[in-house]
Amino acid sequence: MSSITMMRLPSMGSPRPLILLATALLAIAGAMLFVRENVLDYGLRATATQAEERLKLVGATFSTRIERFRYLPEVIARSREIEDLFRDPASPEAALSGNRLLARINAASGALALFVTDAKGRTLAASNYDQPGSFIGYNYRFRPYFRDAIQSGFGSYYAVGVTTGEPGYFLAVPIKLEGRNVGAAIVKIDLLPLEQQWRDAGELVAVEDREGVIFLSSEPQWRYRSKGPLDPESLARIRDEQRYGAADPGEMALGSGAIGWSDLPIASFDEGGVKSRRLMVDMPFAESGWTLLYFADLSFVIAQANIATIAAGLAGLLVLAGLKIAHQKRQARRLELRARSDLELRVAERTRELSQTNLKLETEIVERQRAQEQLDLTRDSLTQAERLAAIGQAFAGLAHEINQPLAALRTYLASTRLLAARQDMVAVHSNIDVMGEVIGRVSHLTDQLKRLARRDDADFGDVDFAASVDRVAELLKFRFADLGISFSSEIDRPLAILGNSAQLDQVMLNLLGNAIDAVRDRPVRVIHVDGAIEAGTCVVRVHDSGRGLDDETQDRLFEPFHTTKAAGEGLGLGLATVHRIISNHHGEITAGRSPLGGALFTIRLSRIDSAAAAAE
Repeated sequence: MSSITMMRLPSMGSPRPLILLATALLAIAGAMLFVRENVLDYGLRATATQAEERLKLVGATFSTRIERFRYLPEVIARSREIEDLFRDPASPEAALSGNRLLARINAASGALALFVTDAKGRTLAASNYDQPGSFIGYNYRFRPYFRDAIQSGFGSYYAVGVTTGEPGYFLAVPIKLEGRNVGAAIVKIDLLPLEQQWRDAGELVAVEDREGVIFLSSEPQWRYRSKGPLDPESLARIRDEQRYGAADPGEMALGSGAIGWSDLPIASFDEGGVKSRRLMVDMPFAESGWTLLYFADLSFVIAQANIATIAAGLAGLLVLAGLKIAHQKRQARRLELRARSDLELRVAERTRELSQTNLKLETEIVERQRAQEQLDLTRDSLTQAERLAAIGQAFAGLAHEINQPLAALRTYLASTRLLAARQDMVAVHSNIDVMGEVIGRVSHLTDQLKRLARRDDADFGDVDFAASVDRVAELLKFRFADLGISFSSEIDRPLAILGNSAQLDQVMLNLLGNAIDAVRDRPVRVIHVDGAIEAGTCVVRVHDSGRGLDDETQDRLFEPFHTTKAAGEGLGLGLATVHRIISNHHGEITAGRSPLGGALFTIRLSRIDSAAAAAE
């Protein structure tokens, strides 16, 4: 044996491939980080813009709620009944008249309460004068809204009522007689419905006062708590004013920070037992130095950033895999060139091995014959699988149709037992007749399925193609009904041909099944079948209102394993099987565009006389 040149392989212990791989992975990781941070920053800024717009709407709604009642203190202060009360505060008639006026105005306006005080803050009349917890007799000179109204002409303040314990927003104006302030007219507004509106909208909104204490929020547990620690002076002022009743504002566990490269404020807190992070947007509110806070949900933004990051990583890995494949191909080409040179040296040796090679070749031919037989068996199995898949789709509608007679049969059986117990044999026989009809209906449906499911044989005989169309249409009528498809047929009868009934059933099942798939997502869902004898030939056409066939699809329409359906929805053997069956029947099938706008499949088969001659 002659010597053979040995190829030198690169050392597997070389660190260079590992260094290159690590560098590529680091580059992919860097790209993933870059994509994540940019997508996250873009999403955060878009969310901030949307949150600011939403916060403006919240502020406008808030202002509208307050402005509805801003006129009321002036109306009360200038009313004749209130002026009469201050001219003679000791008069029971004047007090009763003032109380009734306030009660009427309060009922008409929808305010929480209306009351008037004298110049020292003592309540003289109130809308709840005749109710438990009436304001009459209480002194409110410690409230800022009273002091501001007397001193500057208008006062407003949000606080928890010291008498009722109900929170509200107070608006106050002075009551003047002969140019001097004799008291104050005060309206208490209920702002708690705003919290319910925010909760119903699925939004996290809060309002804080100038000291940073949240007094309105869609999260009730945030109420009367501050985002940060309060200085002693602010805390003392809140206590002196009894702003929030007996409750001392506590500090809530609200963390702050940022996400990624963005400098937008992110609030972190416990939400329903789960740590949550939200984008915080604030806006000053004109009333008393308040601030509106909006906490935007970031779950969608973070999810989008994660998806983009994963996509970037996969793209990087695909590029790396492509480079690796290209490198391997180049190495394979170099090895192939070396192998060719070695092959020339080994030609002489291989000549002596020809006899053994011929023997192996004969063995290989036998194996290929076996493989061809197995291929034919596999093709038949796949064809049967295609048929069973179509039958499975038809069975989805038949199941509902079969369930109805079975339910009726169960009811008649129960009824028959009762009638038999009563010895009403006439009614029993009537029920038995009805049950027999129900069983016959179910048997008819199952016979159609068994007929289509069994493997066909190669026997040909006299067949009415129109009957095949009717059988398959009957089997699929439930799918037509479920999908809202208008099905119609116009067929001359009979269409007598020489063929195999089971195979022709499969042809129509595949064509009508494809038509259903073509129109199921269309606004107009129409399938029409027509058939007639034209020039001595049986012609059957299947129309649909689907998207139709483009040129590329039409050229490869009858190729095995070619399909336009999504993965998992078909094997690509349906039309190939149809073409094979029609060819075996000495016919032809063509595809084109239907007047309905979709596809048109035309089948041409010879009549019995012509087909018999062709078979001979």
